[in-house]
Amino acid sequence: MRFRTIHLNQAATGLAIWWLGAWSASALTVAGLNTQLAQGAKLTVVDVRSTALFTQGHIPGAINIPAALCSQKNLPPLGKVVVCGTGLGRDAEENAAAIALARKPGLSVEVLEGGYAAWQSVQGLTTQARGLKPEALNYISYAQLKAAKAEDVVLVDLRHQAAAKPNATTTNPAAQPLTDLAQAFPGFKVRQSPFSAKPQTASAGAGSGTLPLLVLIDNGDGTAVETARTLQGGGIKRYAILAGGELILARQGQRGLQRMSAANHSTTTLPPPGTAK
Repeated sequence: MRFRTIHLNQAATGLAIWWLGAWSASALTVAGLNTQLAQGAKLTVVDVRSTALFTQGHIPGAINIPAALCSQKNLPPLGKVVVCGTGLGRDAEENAAAIALARKPGLSVEVLEGGYAAWQSVQGLTTQARGLKPEALNYISYAQLKAAKAEDVVLVDLRHQAAAKPNATTTNPAAQPLTDLAQAFPGFKVRQSPFSAKPQTASAGAGSGTLPLLVLIDNGDGTAVETARTLQGGGIKRYAILAGGELILARQGQRGLQRMSAANHSTTTLPPPGTAK
């Protein structure tokens, strides 16, 4: 009997894994959502961003259930639900939230393509207060970029290869060969300018094109920040600066200072300053 119980549990686990892998929520474009809201469609926008971000601004009428809480939340049969995430490459947690909501009775789930960032980029109505406010730039970590959907991302290469100084006694990291983005992120589109990645339809009423997530990568020289400010000034919110730029690419996402041993070419991670050796 005990063996049979284990066998059934294993079968149930396998079925659950298969279901999670096979299930995929349909995507709703920003233009589609805007049209449905204007027509008075019966739907509920569930914003799965953090409460802090939701408080700063959200789609009018949306309810906030942070992604980590979606599986625990008891909901009435809301009918059609549109999941709205950040749209900034946090696909894993937002997909998990959509799956958790889809498993609840009485809910039919769609995911907003491009998330809140795409909604802002087409000047969709939000609760965000107008006027001057502190500058807030979007960032994405190496791990988040690795987990993002390749078809939804454009890598904007703002790096430059620094020239090696003659007779230099120390190695200049900026003069090292740049990381091959195509090799580091197979399947991702790479552009030299963020504006070449802009779709022809960039407004809520003009077709169904959704601006891809523009990931800005520089040498750590501030180029990505300046480019982000230009994008924001043009109303484009769906961008993210790769935190660490070329340095984090060279480390393949590893934190901390590193040094290369000339003897065996092995990499040693140095402890943060102030810690015991």
